[in-house]
Amino acid sequence: MQGITREMNFSETTFVYSSTTKKCVRKVRIFTPGLEIPFAGHPTLGTAFVLRNQGVIQPNENHAFLELGIGPIEVKFCEKDQVQMYQPVPQFIEVFKDKEIIAKVLGVSPTAISDKWPMQFISTGFPYLIVPITSLAIIQKIRLNTELLLDTLKDFPAQDLVVLSPETIHNDSHAHVRMFAPSAGVFEDPATGSAAGPIAAYLEANKVLSDQIKGSKIILEQGYELNRPSKLIAECQFQNSDFAEIIVGGTVKKTAEGCFFL
Repeated sequence: MQGITREMNFSETTFVYSSTTKKCVRKVRIFTPGLEIPFAGHPTLGTAFVLRNQGVIQPNENHAFLELGIGPIEVKFCEKDQVQMYQPVPQFIEVFKDKEIIAKVLGVSPTAISDKWPMQFISTGFPYLIVPITSLAIIQKIRLNTELLLDTLKDFPAQDLVVLSPETIHNDSHAHVRMFAPSAGVFEDPATGSAAGPIAAYLEANKVLSDQIKGSKIILEQGYELNRPSKLIAECQFQNSDFAEIIVGGTVKKTAEGCFFL
């Protein structure tokens, strides 16, 4: 499985098995070119789409559960090839305070990292360090120092780094995003579903979007620096004033199919 994933060289490749729990229609293992990971957003949405397309999930079923490394994840099928997933309650882990070293990692001035909001590790199944950047122009010029990133975050909850700015390319987007995961064999990801939940939680918790209505949809644009633009939609759920699950979704499209001869 690792060899196939490395050969395909996509950000993630999934392998589908019979589920070990009655609740889930299938068990899904997810690999990046570097290693197996317990959870990721895009392969979960894509795999759910394929399973429904092949009849494993019946066309009249709007909800299903997939068994992932972090446990059962619910997916929902909407109109026009829209697929959503329900990510676990966000975990706000530790705040990272060394702005100077992260600026060196990103190849920018320390003033490029916003003082309005913290740098923080957040997880909805997979942790990321989220770093706020002051402008779109700066986020587009980032040049990552991979070795310094891995060395800097080696003793922290994650070595995967998300940078974001509320300044966007499109007027209907709420944040411009880039995600770097060299530790997983993905230098930069054009679209990161597993990061969309933590990003939405970060934006809500820190009130980054001044005009945002609590719990409304958040549109994230990503992949433009790779010429592979994407759009993800995230929506934070709340119980009273506490975070509940986060819905993350987007449009899925079949682009190819084929066979491996091993």
